[in-house]
Amino acid sequence: MLESEILEKLQGSSVEDRIRIIEAILNTLKQDMRSTESTSLPQRPAFGFMKGTGKILGDVIAPIFPENSSRL
Repeated sequence: MLESEILEKLQGSSVEDRIRIIEAILNTLKQDMRSTESTSLPQRPAFGFMKGTGKILGDVIAPIFPENSSRL
């Protein structure tokens, strides 16, 4: 919790100074969030993370849509 003395100092400061304080607090929160995200979630590789999970069911023997179909 903020002490009353700190709150009084903030109320007496300029808007620009209060914005700088808010930005500094937000930056520390962002850093804390990044550090907890990186430790809580395992990093997977960008490519190849599903390698070996597919299954070949057979050959394609007919097109999905007829040739005269307007679907593309």
